Amino acid sequence: MPGALGRTFHALVPIGRLTRTERITVATMWLVGVLQGYAQSQASATLPFTRTGLGIGEGEMSAILAIARIASFGALALSHWGDRRGRRAPFLVAYALVITAGFGSSLVRVPWQFAVGQSLVRVGTAALTTLAVVLLAEQVNPTLRAFAISIYGAAGSLGAGAALATLPLAGTGPQGWRIPFALSGLGIVALPLLIRTIRETPRRPGFVTPRAPLRDLLRGPFARRFWLVATIGFMGSAFTAVSLSFSTERLIDDVGLDVGTAVVISLVGGTVGGLGFFVGGRLADLFGRRPVTVAALGMAAIGGVGLYRVGSIPLLIASIVVGSFGSFAFVPAAAAHRAELFPTEVRTTAGTAAANLAMVGSASGLALGRFTIDAFGLSETVTFLATGMMAAAALTLLLPETRGQALDAVKPER
Repeated sequence: MPGALGRTFHALVPIGRLTRTERITVATMWLVGVLQGYAQSQASATLPFTRTGLGIGEGEMSAILAIARIASFGALALSHWGDRRGRRAPFLVAYALVITAGFGSSLVRVPWQFAVGQSLVRVGTAALTTLAVVLLAEQVNPTLRAFAISIYGAAGSLGAGAALATLPLAGTGPQGWRIPFALSGLGIVALPLLIRTIRETPRRPGFVTPRAPLRDLLRGPFARRFWLVATIGFMGSAFTAVSLSFSTERLIDDVGLDVGTAVVISLVGGTVGGLGFFVGGRLADLFGRRPVTVAALGMAAIGGVGLYRVGSIPLLIASIVVGSFGSFAFVPAAAAHRAELFPTEVRTTAGTAAANLAMVGSASGLALGRFTIDAFGLSETVTFLATGMMAAAALTLLLPETRGQALDAVKPER
């Protein structure tokens, strides 16, 4: 039995099959993921206290979060830089922006300043996420690509969990919400390490970057794929933005749990659900990107709706586990799929543009929440948005399967 368990473990967690260079790359991205996940999750994790500290209501906070997501279009400048000059420099700039803007959010005095700070965080995270996935996709063996991406995604979840764990600090007083944001600044300590360890992706012979990669992407031979990917991201993000942003609010203000219980439930459910990163990534490498993505979207929708419909602690935990598992499994499967759908010369631009349109989906969901949450309630809003997840699953089946595909062999559909 131990032998069978060992073989199963190594099949699902094939760390030993990575080369030394690949391990360094993956470990570095894991560190970035943790620090990035912490900084980008603070707005949602501390929402009840930040909202009170700034003197605004739920609808107004929803509008601020929507604005921050729209601002992520600024990441296109970094992605354009990445496709024309290389991935490394814009990656480091994006990381520095996330850490600096996250810390800066602790210093704001009025709501519009908070919106600016979180907008800059979103610009950085949109670029950083795409560049990290591209660096991993281009530097790791194709048979382990989704698994490597899953480690980066899991690190982001760990960072988000750390952000949630700081919630008691946010509740220490009227200005306590500033402490978790200020802690984002500690990420600057890792910057010298990243400068030394992040390698540039080698370009293949004959590599030529188009003068306008975004225009080439939107109107060229890969346009159909791009718009399908973008629509899937838009619909999925509209749902997850609302369900995740108000999860703490749901547990504390709607269900009536105390802060400690809410944190424990979220951490327990999210930790168990976090296995979805590794399981989803490995299954995507073994069986394909499409089936794992479709299953993950369905689980995320079921669990997300359940969180806003059930009231008992066991069912709340179960909902968080199912929803988290699905959301986490989606990340490596969809990210690997996206990287494999587009050629090298537009890969970063495609990823960032799709991520930006997903942010528009987030903003749209939150903008809708600006009106529907107060009028109909959180539960009804989340349930309505879940229909988009089912549509996203259906659209995924229209994309070609790319499991194990070499990145220099990407060809448009005929």
